[in-house]
Amino acid sequence: MAKQKHFWGSLSILLFSILGLGGLAYLGSYTRFMADDYCSAYYAQHFGLLRSIWYWYINWSGRYTAFAFDWLVLVQTLGPYGAHLFPPLAIGTWTIANVVAIYLSLKRLSLSSSTWSLAAMLGTSFTLMAIVLSPDIAQSFFWLNGVRSYSLPLVIASICVCLFQGIVPRLRPEKAVWWLCALAILLTFFNGGFSETYAVMQLMLLAFLVCLHWLYGGRKSDAVAKILASASLGALASVIIMILAPGNAVRQLTAPPPPSLFQWMEISAESYQSFLQNLLLTPQKISAMAGALLASIWAGIGHEGQINLKRWSIPVQVLGGIFLSFICILPSVYGYVEAPPPRTLSIAVFALTALWMNASFLIGGWLGKYVRFKSKLQTGLLVLASLSIALASVLTLSYVHQNQDAYIAFAQKWDITDAQILQARAQHLQSVTIPSMDNWAMVERPSDNQKFWATKCYSQYYGIQVFGPPY
Repeated sequence: MAKQKHFWGSLSILLFSILGLGGLAYLGSYTRFMADDYCSAYYAQHFGLLRSIWYWYINWSGRYTAFAFDWLVLVQTLGPYGAHLFPPLAIGTWTIANVVAIYLSLKRLSLSSSTWSLAAMLGTSFTLMAIVLSPDIAQSFFWLNGVRSYSLPLVIASICVCLFQGIVPRLRPEKAVWWLCALAILLTFFNGGFSETYAVMQLMLLAFLVCLHWLYGGRKSDAVAKILASASLGALASVIIMILAPGNAVRQLTAPPPPSLFQWMEISAESYQSFLQNLLLTPQKISAMAGALLASIWAGIGHEGQINLKRWSIPVQVLGGIFLSFICILPSVYGYVEAPPPRTLSIAVFALTALWMNASFLIGGWLGKYVRFKSKLQTGLLVLASLSIALASVLTLSYVHQNQDAYIAFAQKWDITDAQILQARAQHLQSVTIPSMDNWAMVERPSDNQKFWATKCYSQYYGIQVFGPPY
């Protein structure tokens, strides 16, 4: 009976979440190579896997995993003609990973009440909230260079949670724990190499989880504690490798001098205030956040007897979400000496979403214990959550409808332009002039300046001098 209630109660939230995510995946299916994608693909193809990573490491940035991705995906597998598959695949994989991770978590609380429908509802609403709350959906989830640096590590993080949630309860011999610790080090080291923002957030998140587990577990060093500590070591190693990259000094030559500590904190605080205002003043974001958090509270009420709740756990996780999302702003502000590019803040949104939804689940567990009219409360929460997610889904589909013409038009223009450049190269022409490649991601495009970096990226990739109109 409990499973039936969970199923029918969560079905509307699940369907509306899938509807919103489906619209976003559809829009992402029109992505094409643009701007940095051409440079990334050219150097990956020209130098190969290891040499391209080393080239970028000494000349631009320490994002070693991101450059491995360029070789694997932009050159060896999808390439320019399969690029449109990657955003939908990333969104779909992330959604499935979140559903499985939540199911495994609920299963550890109570097998009888942990249903796939409940996990599917929470997992899809989590993914919808994490995408919709991101300040720049286009650059964070659809533009290939943005996806691989600021969204792909989040997908892999969710997959890692599934992996460890599934394996840890089955561990028996002590030797198996240490093998899993070694795997944790490798995975977090690998995942930290996508971007500086994620590397810092990952390290701080794992340190936060180590402290939480230590306090919850009565300061015992069990298998989970060892694995979390090992994962933290891998995360720390990734941060160190990135900091030591010689390319950072080269890249810094194109940026203003590093800010003073006071200036760094001042810009970061102003940027974070703007980030929060954007979340709280946008109907699409408010409705997605309200729906996901209310759904988590509703789910928590159904597990009130299984939740190990301490007085400090809810405020610590709420404040932890704020702290970790603020931490995500610091690396970009230090590098740019201004507000971070909005695309980087998808990582901040992930931290906020994960901890606030978990805190909401704990709030539900607390309400289930102390509120007398539990049934009426569950009904009210379910109705409000369903309406909020429905509104978020409608507004998301409206966003898709408003932008799809620009995405389709660019995809069509890209296909024609790509054929034009390849034909000019086949005819052994010295150069080719293409139309304006203005795009929905608002990233740079070729001009009539041969030395302009976007012009050089196109030209190097195609092996012919490419010119765009003057800007």
